[in-house]
Amino acid sequence: MESGDDLFKKTKNWPRKKKITVAVITVVLAALVAIVLYANFKPEELPAYSLAEVKIGDIQSTFDTQGTVESGSTESFNAASGVRVTAVYVSVGDRVTAGQQLATFDTSTLTAQLNAYKSAFDKAKASYTKSANSVSDAKRELGSVNAQIPTLQREISALESEIAAAENTKVTAPNTPTYSEAELRALAEQLRGGGMTEAQIQEIVTAVQQQVGSVDVEAAVRNSVAAKKAELAQKQAQLSALEAQKSVYEAQTDETVTELYKSVMEQKSKEYESYKALVDSLQNGWFAAADGIVTEQNLVAGEIFTPKVQQSGGMDLSALMNMASGNSDVAATLTDIFSSTSGADTAVGAGIVVENYGEFYASFTVGKYDLLDLKVGQPAMVSSLDKIYDAEVSYVSATASASSGLDISSITSSLTGGSTGSSSSAPVKVKIKNPDEKIVIGFDVDIQINTEKIENVLTIPVETVFTDAGENYVFVYDAEKKTVSKRAVTLGIGSDTVYEVLDGIKSGEQVVMNPKTALQDGDKIAVQ
Repeated sequence: MESGDDLFKKTKNWPRKKKITVAVITVVLAALVAIVLYANFKPEELPAYSLAEVKIGDIQSTFDTQGTVESGSTESFNAASGVRVTAVYVSVGDRVTAGQQLATFDTSTLTAQLNAYKSAFDKAKASYTKSANSVSDAKRELGSVNAQIPTLQREISALESEIAAAENTKVTAPNTPTYSEAELRALAEQLRGGGMTEAQIQEIVTAVQQQVGSVDVEAAVRNSVAAKKAELAQKQAQLSALEAQKSVYEAQTDETVTELYKSVMEQKSKEYESYKALVDSLQNGWFAAADGIVTEQNLVAGEIFTPKVQQSGGMDLSALMNMASGNSDVAATLTDIFSSTSGADTAVGAGIVVENYGEFYASFTVGKYDLLDLKVGQPAMVSSLDKIYDAEVSYVSATASASSGLDISSITSSLTGGSTGSSSSAPVKVKIKNPDEKIVIGFDVDIQINTEKIENVLTIPVETVFTDAGENYVFVYDAEKKTVSKRAVTLGIGSDTVYEVLDGIKSGEQVVMNPKTALQDGDKIAVQ
């Protein structure tokens, strides 16, 4: 076997080309061996994550939705069916200024309708007054009867007791020709026990004492009882009459019919006053109350106005008849009242509509949970056609209205975390500050409202929080061990970017951003 020296001498004598070839091969083999060794024994690569520091900060909660632009007010000029239009000065699309005249009318054709409304009101008022007076009289008479009945009942009870006592007591005069004072007093007591009056007792005692004629004491007592029975019968008859009167008066004090007449009178008063105000406005002519634009115009100069959409209303006579419960007098009175306007054309409809441009609002509806976060005066932003406008919550309804389907705001609320589970919703408006031509009535706009704001609280980015089995967690990083620990956290309010932390971590700790589902408690990570 060749020694190392022999091998060195042998390779030393190799040609230069051969030496280069062997060297290259040796380097390549060494590289291959190094690659194989690195692949088999290299350390495992750690997952890399960004970290965020838990720190004190402020949180501004927002409510995001969509709304529809509307003007500050819509002025609808209503006209009565049958009025003659004498002149019209505007068309749809015209911009008008405050005080500008819009139209004039001839109201002479409405006199009959106005008189019909007045007649119906007068009849309703008279019916109510008569019924109310009747109830008042019945209450007064009922009070008098109720006051008499207890007194009469006491008198009847006393007479019945006196009669019973007299019928059960035997009273006779003394047989001696002269009577002592004691005997006379005893006789008087006997007579009193028999239910006789003091006047009757005194008459009998005097007769016995003076021996005037033949005194039959028992007959006198019998006569006294008969008189009392006659008096009792008379008072019982009086009581029966009073009780009958009481029943009649009680029936007459029922205010059901009076209240029915009152509601009819009030409705007819409103109808008359409303129609009279309408006629007065037509007689004076129409003038714009504020700057705006004409969005609807249904008048033709020289023609009689007929509403496209009629706004007639009032009470349902058939329903009132049912309330009358078969009372023929009431039914006849109601029929007479309503017949006053039955033949008149009293329909009303919009003649001109002006959208006022002094102020703009964006309106939307919210569910009961979102409503609790919204308050008048909260700052907001409205986005329209890539432009942002400052705004402010100007109206939050105190009542909800039923909704039969989804609207754009309820759909948006569901996408942004709002509540759509309720079938009712409440209207809300935000006032748009400094609007320009990009704010168009009827267009949808994006709305963001600043709701609750809290300051100097512990915060973490929303990207650090993940949910597991209904609980909120973060991964807290240990710089010394280069490991993470899974830790449950209790969160408060949040915004689009951060959450308030109520419990679970401390200020200054570092948490993992966007943790992957593969990350586990105790894993090592690399920090980006």
